[in-house]
Amino acid sequence: MRAARMMTLLLHLQVRGQASGGDLARLLEVSERTVQRDVEALLANGIPVRAVRGPAGGYRLDGGYRTRLTGVGLDEAGALAFLGLAGPARELGLGEMLEGARIKVWASLTGAARERAARSVERFHLDPYRWYGTPEPVPCLTELAEAVWRDRRVRISYVRAGEAADREVDPLGLVLAAGDWYLVALRDGRRRTYRVSRVATVEPLDGPVVRPDGFDLAEVWAQARRELEREVTAVEVTVRVEPRALPRLRRAVPVHGQPLVPLTAPAELDLTVPFENEHWACAALVGLGAAVEVLAPPEIRRRVAAELRAAADRYRDAPG
Repeated sequence: MRAARMMTLLLHLQVRGQASGGDLARLLEVSERTVQRDVEALLANGIPVRAVRGPAGGYRLDGGYRTRLTGVGLDEAGALAFLGLAGPARELGLGEMLEGARIKVWASLTGAARERAARSVERFHLDPYRWYGTPEPVPCLTELAEAVWRDRRVRISYVRAGEAADREVDPLGLVLAAGDWYLVALRDGRRRTYRVSRVATVEPLDGPVVRPDGFDLAEVWAQARRELEREVTAVEVTVRVEPRALPRLRRAVPVHGQPLVPLTAPAELDLTVPFENEHWACAALVGLGAAVEVLAPPEIRRRVAAELRAAADRYRDAPG
């Protein structure tokens, strides 16, 4: 443990050039006194670490010293796919390994290569989470990640429509989509997708996972997404919509119907758009309030009108 910490300290100084005792303590999650002891141990082993005094002081390596001990370990290599995605890496329990791998990769770069990498970090950032939302709680994510890493079958308790049911599955991969985690797995030989926030418990089983030949998680996920987004349209609704509501209407309809909704218009316009079912159509259109009028079919127009009248009655006698 201490050896790994001292290596991280050494590589951090090699990358940064100089760092304060407080910065190193936060990086290593130890006290500044522990940092000082580690520096003394490095000095005793011939590593030229110098303490720089003053307000802008700290520690640095003397004489352009560089270590060649920058090999990336197996666990760290497994975390490299998450470079630039520190948040998801922490959720999977890979945060410490990713930081170790990142420091070693940076330490192995020299001159123009390190400058180019630094420019990329300054100019590009990946944020996988959606706006105005917090990630769903995923208390079983780390256990599922462990099962995926080790190719071990699991029994999960999966909650759907308020009821839990046990499922024995072969975990194949985890996917982060729009801020939510999904488990891709086999159940009885057929591919299934589970929302990780609905997994209540995970019980490891003895049997190993037999991964299908040529399994490609990215392609499998893209196929699953296409299948979901191609759901059969159950109802088409003709609406008269004000320009200000067009972006919200576009988000409310299925993917295959979104090209029918422009994002801007000079005046209100009539559109016919699809919905998965009448219930979702009514809920989405009621949410647009007075900015949209349902023209057809008549049964949905009546349902929306009834909902709006009931809402108006509820607020008619409200204080203020």
